[in-house]
Amino acid sequence: MKKLILLLAFVLPLTLALSACNKKNVKNAAGDGTDMITDTATIPGLDISESTDTASSEGDIRGGDFQSFETIKTVNFDYDRYELSEESRAVLQANAVLLKARKDWTVLVEGHCDDRGTIEYNLALGQKRAKSVRDYYVRLGVPEAVMGTISYGEEKPLCSEQTDECWLSNRRAETKVKGK
Repeated sequence: MKKLILLLAFVLPLTLALSACNKKNVKNAAGDGTDMITDTATIPGLDISESTDTASSEGDIRGGDFQSFETIKTVNFDYDRYELSEESRAVLQANAVLLKARKDWTVLVEGHCDDRGTIEYNLALGQKRAKSVRDYYVRLGVPEAVMGTISYGEEKPLCSEQTDECWLSNRRAETKVKGK
């Protein structure tokens, strides 16, 4: 009995000490070295993870100057949204007719935001806007391999006033093209 008490007196503190040390070294599943316990105030409200197929299926948008054309219209978005409205879909359908007719074009869809929100949030939202336009073009028959997306967030505003009209003009997706 005395040996059991002595063994417990030695093993119990050792077990507690090791388990306390072990919790400090817990890593998240991604293995990037950040602790699993985080302040939730630092987690952005918008899921910025991208689908794995985007990078491999998008066209090459490097190099060259992409240009706007009067016949290719820009679509605007509601505040804090990336879903396409019925009006936006109609504009994109007309754009898609032109894009399908010009097989020598490479297409760039730019996502933009107004200046409300953090830089990171707006970059993620701009990318989601660009991707929703690109995905709609694909559904309309524009080849996925000739299109790419980019987000400028709030970096390239059309208007700098602090009004609803100005903010609406900045919440947009522009379709630009370049010839091969």
